[in-house]
Amino acid sequence: MIGAVEDLDLERIRFYARQMLKQYPQIYAFEIVEKVPGDKLATFIDYYRRNVQPDFEVKGFNGKAEGEWQPVQARPLHLLLVFLEPMRPESRMILGLDLSQIPFARDTLLESERKDQAASTIPFSLIEGGGLAYLLVRPILGHRNNDQEVVTKSGALCGFAGLVIRADTLLTEVEHSMPGSRVLIYNPAFAPGDPRGHLFLHQHERTFSWLEERLFPRLYFSRRLESQSQPFVLRASQQLGWDSLSWAKLGLTLMIGLITFMVMIIYARLYLRNEMERAETTARLFHLANHDALTGLANRNLLFDRLNHAISQAERQQRRLAVLFLDLEKFKQVNDSYGHERGDRLLKQVAERLNACVRSGDTIARMGGDEFVMVLENIVSGADTLPVTEKIRAAFEQPFRVDTYSIRLGISIGKAIYPEDGRDVETLLARADADMYENKRAR
Repeated sequence: MIGAVEDLDLERIRFYARQMLKQYPQIYAFEIVEKVPGDKLATFIDYYRRNVQPDFEVKGFNGKAEGEWQPVQARPLHLLLVFLEPMRPESRMILGLDLSQIPFARDTLLESERKDQAASTIPFSLIEGGGLAYLLVRPILGHRNNDQEVVTKSGALCGFAGLVIRADTLLTEVEHSMPGSRVLIYNPAFAPGDPRGHLFLHQHERTFSWLEERLFPRLYFSRRLESQSQPFVLRASQQLGWDSLSWAKLGLTLMIGLITFMVMIIYARLYLRNEMERAETTARLFHLANHDALTGLANRNLLFDRLNHAISQAERQQRRLAVLFLDLEKFKQVNDSYGHERGDRLLKQVAERLNACVRSGDTIARMGGDEFVMVLENIVSGADTLPVTEKIRAAFEQPFRVDTYSIRLGISIGKAIYPEDGRDVETLLARADADMYENKRAR
């Protein structure tokens, strides 16, 4: 769907971006960046003005105030921001911005292209205002001939898709934290005390007395988020004080003469409670970042991580794995006929039935809309997928009940087997998707 400038279906991309932004409110904006050689910059500008945006201009950021731009300096390579959704009035001015003049953005984009995987920038302040954010990018298309990059007629070499994620949306429940608590998410490229690396910082201020600081402990928790594309560190601390104690229990301990023993129990209980709260917060943060908000299934990021891991394991063990691509038939008609709210409830039931068709160690993910992907590990041959596909089809023979409505859905299934059909994530997903469409046409 996303390619070079001459291939862009901007309306379709904008529709896709709006659906994604609606589903994931922590995403501030969806962007497309084009990689353009220096000697093709004039060609690209001319093409873009004639075919996309008549008033398109390329500009450089001077690092100072909003709306102040500088001429683009001649350089071997330009990274131009050519698409933005949503198109807020304060954001429109950054279209045409040359990210190659911003070192941290340039380095992240080129690293993403070199590794052919998603990568995140260090935290930065939004040019249009609105606080801190970071950019998660992934290469989307390259034009090659005999392993050499080919310049398209627009002058571009390849493109990148990017998500701008607002830092203040990462944790939404720390407002109710205890006095004396501190929660920090930072980029490990910087020291924890360096504010340049701070992505999110929440402190519930409270003044503790000299006696409290010496009688009560300060609790610490630190964990690196397990994501190659978003390598952030979560740190939390809590200074305990008099308000952390249960005075009723302390009075009871004084009455029975076991002051020391009971204080130790109170500390132990407080410590356990805080550790459980921190574990729940970490699990909630991980779940939000790696699971579909509607169905609770794995999302695209988690699917790619698990499928990469499964491929590596299958290669070491000389085993096979299968990728099943599933597409619900006539789901759009359900939304149109019964409404999106009932459509969402129907998708939850679909997820429950699909979960019942796979083993506990297998992965099922929602790719968005009405498309799902299953990863079946440790299979001997493609024939091992037949029991699963039969279970799926049998599950869809029974109608779904939403309120008083009985709704029937069909499903199309495509499969790809590692290593016969591909040895990497993108190839396996593409082959399974193509097989699904072939099966759909044959029905």
